[in-house]
Amino acid sequence: MRWQTVFSGILGLALLEAVTSSNKAAGRVGELFDGIASALSHALSPAVPAIPDLRTKGGAAAPTSDTPSDPSSKTMPADWSTSAKSIYV
Repeated sequence: MRWQTVFSGILGLALLEAVTSSNKAAGRVGELFDGIASALSHALSPAVPAIPDLRTKGGAAAPTSDTPSDPSSKTMPADWSTSAKSIYV
């Protein structure tokens, strides 16, 4: 038997004793399971996007009259294009 296994067992039993030894232990364990269940349901929900769209959240500035409607006009070079034409023509 390895010492890591023994140490893990002792640590697990000590943690179990600490959690279940008080009067409020059932409530704490129940809250822990509720937290795990809500985290799993949030992670597995098809309604929650895996990559959130932060463009409209608090940090984004509202466009003003001096802000161009096409943000790529300031960030992309003038000769850069998104057209489908071939570069080997």
